[in-house]
Amino acid sequence: MNLPFRLPVLIVLVVVAAAAAAEDLTVVSRVIPSKGQPMTATQYISANKVRSSDGQFDTIIDLESGQMIQVDHKKKSYFETSFEEMRAHFAELAKMLDDNPMMARMLGEATEVDVEKIPGTREIAGYTCRQYQLTMGENLKFLVWATPDLQPPGEHYDAQKMLYAAMGPAASRFEKMFDEMKKIGGFALSTQIDTRILGMSVNSLSEAVEVRLDPLPAEAFAPPAGYKKKKSPYGG
Repeated sequence: MNLPFRLPVLIVLVVVAAAAAAEDLTVVSRVIPSKGQPMTATQYISANKVRSSDGQFDTIIDLESGQMIQVDHKKKSYFETSFEEMRAHFAELAKMLDDNPMMARMLGEATEVDVEKIPGTREIAGYTCRQYQLTMGENLKFLVWATPDLQPPGEHYDAQKMLYAAMGPAASRFEKMFDEMKKIGGFALSTQIDTRILGMSVNSLSEAVEVRLDPLPAEAFAPPAGYKKKKSPYGG
């Protein structure tokens, strides 16, 4: 499946992107994908909008409307879609998984998530963090350093789960992980993800290097002026 955005980078961006209550945040992170060069990624976070950028692609999420904008800076274009539209587009792939035991084995069973709190603390970007390991079977593991000093509202994790509809049959695995992330609480400033999807290993690390608590203007959550709007690849 050829996604309109780079999956390994999107995974680490979305895991980090959650808003602290009552304050706008800008989080600058160092991202090391399983393939390719390390990069700098930035998340702009308000009470109801999140924008993640790796320099080439931006993903803008409106939590109130359930809309998503994908920006391609290289092509100077963008498209709009919705969580419902993405879900409908990939419904057939989810059915395919249910009807194909071999595909299910390749993805790994969507089992319960085992959560382990690891002793000790670590300072990241000026915040004291605690470590957690979230494991689902043999195919999916999160290693998270989260700070209780930045509290994201629960609906942000729900919105992030919906974004993973773009992963089709693998989406339910990540949805379960985000349910457990909500229970842990706090803000994840460092996240390592080790997973196997369709026989392909995806190992990524994202760690914050700077956190700014500055108000964000409305234009921070809009596509750049002059960019061409394209048709959504998800239909609609």
